Amino acid sequence: MRILIADVESQGLGLALRAVEAGHEVRLARWSRTPIRDGDGFSSISIVDDWRPSMAWVKGGLVITTGNARWMTEMDRFRDFGFDIFGPTARSAELEINRQAGMEAMQAVGIEVPAYQSCNSLEEAEKLARKSPDPMVFKTLGSEDDKSLTYVADDPADMVGWLGRQIARGMRLKGPCMLQAKIDMVAEIGVSGWFGPEGFLPDKWQTCFEHKKLMAGDNGPNTGEMGTVCQYVETDKLADEMLVPMAPILRTAGHRGDFAVGAGIDSKGRCWPFEFTARLGWPAFPIQLASHRGDPVLWMKDLMLGKDTLRVRTDVAIGVVLAQPRFPYGGAPTEAVEGNPIRGLEGAWPDVYPFAVMAGKGPMMRDGEVVAGTICQTSGECVAVATGLGRTVEQARRRVYDTVDQVRFANRMFRTDIGEKLADQLPFLHEHGYATQMRFS
Repeated sequence: MRILIADVESQGLGLALRAVEAGHEVRLARWSRTPIRDGDGFSSISIVDDWRPSMAWVKGGLVITTGNARWMTEMDRFRDFGFDIFGPTARSAELEINRQAGMEAMQAVGIEVPAYQSCNSLEEAEKLARKSPDPMVFKTLGSEDDKSLTYVADDPADMVGWLGRQIARGMRLKGPCMLQAKIDMVAEIGVSGWFGPEGFLPDKWQTCFEHKKLMAGDNGPNTGEMGTVCQYVETDKLADEMLVPMAPILRTAGHRGDFAVGAGIDSKGRCWPFEFTARLGWPAFPIQLASHRGDPVLWMKDLMLGKDTLRVRTDVAIGVVLAQPRFPYGGAPTEAVEGNPIRGLEGAWPDVYPFAVMAGKGPMMRDGEVVAGTICQTSGECVAVATGLGRTVEQARRRVYDTVDQVRFANRMFRTDIGEKLADQLPFLHEHGYATQMRFS
């Protein structure tokens, strides 16, 4: 089958390589400020810098989008002409990109959200914070690029101070913002499902626990995610509460592919939604892929046709992000992040999903001598995700960190504690009916 991966977030390399290994013909379209020559890097895939000329080539096959930051409206036009596109539509992407649209959709189907007040500016939010007796959370409401602007304050004075510093620095928002009631949260949890024309695939919910901070113990800056613990389950309380009710809205929006909700469980065991993810998750998708059996993309084509051929493993699955400076801030000089040799990748290949990896010429050992050859090298800051599966969180942790130990490159960065916090959280969650099929040990 012909596969075109429109790589919105430059994270489709691992899927492209696995699809080729399964016998598919693959083109990987990556947006770039400089032209990408066909055949650069991995010779088994065709890398192009524009997906549009490849649409005639892929007709009858499958288009996969890796995000929702661009191209959605253009892609929707091709859906109208019979193209199978695995990914969000412009309307379903809006549920994630525009936080207010997502919250209004939740309320429309009866999902209660934490109390909030919207503001048109930082100055208006600062005045509101001064009057509040309780701690709050600041979030953007519109289509803000930087979702890391979320700030959780210890008390109203902390929020007033933070907002004042942003105003003094000249920060301006693209749209409205909000101050939301701070939840006395014991644990964060998420669940995702695969959505097709017949609705969510049955019996294939994936519970997930994200680790967003850079350093162990949930310290340091927010990176998006440094690692995640996942598990496919047949039934899930959170999915029943917050995904199943969204099915009519997703069907109307024409959504296809992954759809997830992130939530927090308060000290009374009540679940509060935070936001939706209307696209493949990163690093969630590499972890999901490690849990799939058989062809990595054929089930996606079948989903577009309303068929369920996805086979999954129900083991606990953990992914650990491997990065190099200046992650998570970006902006590192090209010469600092490109061309660093990656050792041990070949032996760990089944358990590693490459992001910023390239095949290039470099020194290697052969018969006891240093010779020039083709080796794997880094090509960016977020290099790869190591994965590991096991019957319990502890077993999956041992296996994923065995893989981490094998894959080495200069200034390698990773968290050493992915999954550890679940030792304390899972008993509480089980008591209230969440993640009941996951065991720590």
